[in-house]
Amino acid sequence: MLSTRTHKLGFPFSANLRSELDDAFSQMFGKSLAGCEGAYSPLSVWEEESKYHVALDVPGMKKEELSLDIQDGHLILTGERNTVENREYLHNERRFGKFKRVIQLPDWVDPTSVNATIDAGVLTIVLDKKPDLQPKSIEIKDSSQSE
Repeated sequence: MLSTRTHKLGFPFSANLRSELDDAFSQMFGKSLAGCEGAYSPLSVWEEESKYHVALDVPGMKKEELSLDIQDGHLILTGERNTVENREYLHNERRFGKFKRVIQLPDWVDPTSVNATIDAGVLTIVLDKKPDLQPKSIEIKDSSQSE
């Protein structure tokens, strides 16, 4: 079953109470409130002056097993973590299956500036803010010294 999570970039994740409750329920009982099973990739988001960064844990996955798209103002990561066939687990906390992470991008993100790298099981995505919306310093001139 496809596990999908959606977040808004640039807004506090605490505003997404349903997702937080789902995460807590999943940690306590091993499945989500919706009963969805499948892989899950935790993410972190942080902002710098001119960029947004998104990091997702995708342990053991290769870039060929992931797909990253921008569509209708959303950053969409899909992938599938396959299980080993014919294996009987004594204990298993790992999740397998298809997953989809959707991040709603604010208007000030430049969708043409996306850069994605994968290293040591972490997919890092960097998005530039639109140049015309980035902070800039304005020189204040002294009118008494004008010529």
